[in-house]
Amino acid sequence: MTAFRQYFEDHPEIFAALVAAIAVLGGLLGSVIGAKIQADGGRDQAAAAREAAQIAAEAQRVAALWSVRQLQVAEFIRSARAMMAVCNGIYRSDDDAESRRARVDAASREMALREAEIRLIAPAKVAHAATEVAKATQKAYLGAMRWGPLAGGRVALKRLCNSEDEAVRREARAAMRVLDDEGSSWSVRRQALSTVDGLSGEHIRRLSEPPTKPMQRIVEGMHAHQREVDSKMGKLLEAARVMLRSDDDVLPVVPTPEQRRRWWRAA
Repeated sequence: MTAFRQYFEDHPEIFAALVAAIAVLGGLLGSVIGAKIQADGGRDQAAAAREAAQIAAEAQRVAALWSVRQLQVAEFIRSARAMMAVCNGIYRSDDDAESRRARVDAASREMALREAEIRLIAPAKVAHAATEVAKATQKAYLGAMRWGPLAGGRVALKRLCNSEDEAVRREARAAMRVLDDEGSSWSVRRQALSTVDGLSGEHIRRLSEPPTKPMQRIVEGMHAHQREVDSKMGKLLEAARVMLRSDDDVLPVVPTPEQRRRWWRAA
């Protein structure tokens, strides 16, 4: 070691050159290590940026889907209730057949459209529940179209029974007594109804038909259809609340980049 030191003392120019070479090599090594660290950091930053962009896009997609599902379920429920309001109104209305069918057809088309939209964007359980509601309203629709006009004719006749015109009131009450007589024939019923000023031809035709079902059972059938729709609607609401995470009171979320990295480290 002493000889080595003595050599450099005797040859200072070689020592200086060696020190310079070591300094250059050290600088080069430092540059290489620094560049590698910087490159690794850049790759990590780029990967984190890509991941953050993917998570943000996923969060936007989930939030948008949540909003669409919430809107479509709400619109379907509204259309189903509107459909039932139209069907139930037939039992209490004395509108003509054309006007009545136009209202029902419009409500039915809208509900069918809303159901199709739910089947496209909602989970299977919600779509199935919506279909069950649609089936129940369809049964209510068929019942209303079959028995509603008869009940509506009774409504019209009862209204005429309270007419301010004494002659109309007398004829309407006489016709009502004939209808309440279950043994009255078609011809007798039609003759009595034809004398009432204010009844449409459809009212007279429907009220003249043999009473195949008592009015009380017709009204009970209307209420039964409403109960069935309400029951199916309750199941739809329950499934929709689960889908929309209503009890959590928050929008669906996706993990943040930091949460995902912690999960990867744990794995």
